[in-house]
Amino acid sequence: MPKSKSVLLTGNLTYAEPYIKAVEEAGFHPETVEIMQMEQSAGPEDLTRALREHRIENMVYSREEHARMLLGITNEGNRKLMINDVVHFVQDSRSFKVLNDAGFPVLQSPGQKSIDMVEYFLRLNRTGPVLTPCVDPESEEIPEFLSELKYESRYIRLYEAEPFPKEKLESVREAFYARNSKPGFVLLHEPGTLTQFLVAFPDAPLSEFTFIPLHRKTEDRLRHLGLKSTPVIPWHPDQPERFTESLKTHCS
Repeated sequence: MPKSKSVLLTGNLTYAEPYIKAVEEAGFHPETVEIMQMEQSAGPEDLTRALREHRIENMVYSREEHARMLLGITNEGNRKLMINDVVHFVQDSRSFKVLNDAGFPVLQSPGQKSIDMVEYFLRLNRTGPVLTPCVDPESEEIPEFLSELKYESRYIRLYEAEPFPKEKLESVREAFYARNSKPGFVLLHEPGTLTQFLVAFPDAPLSEFTFIPLHRKTEDRLRHLGLKSTPVIPWHPDQPERFTESLKTHCS
């Protein structure tokens, strides 16, 4: 029986739109089942406190959305700190534009992987404390690499992905189980998505899915659980076509 060409995206879908488009361009059918909601967890005073207490000299952003979220909690005082005392580092052109337009001193890593950013830090001799705006610390590889090299690295959690209320989650769950056909693939676009999927759908027929990890931590966990998966498929916001081609290669 041929494998379904449907690719399921679930969990926190705040960042999912670029992945959905890339899945379509690979000739697959994207499906979404949202089971999480976003809750703001930091305000202007938290950002100011982090900048001052930890004497932050560098900030690292893994995606455009985190840059936009950060701008949402800036005020006159912490903006001044981030313009005068901090160098902002990004991995893609969209994030660069967001921060540059806001007047922040920003540099873009010339590489496409998290480790490339770390090498960039080393070349520039940026050894001061690092702050990473994030939603899910589990998805942030750069601070982990920096900590291994004895950099002082900290997070500020801007938003948190929270499960739907019980009644709403049960409704989503029932609809998922009642489907006439199941997707052939589950795209784990965030490291936390695997846990979210397993908790939301504890009776899902896991052996029928091929999971698609985008992060090495996710790939390691899939192996540990004995679940079928593709190799890690590369994703970079400036080169979504690389993801599309890899999807064709590993899922056709």
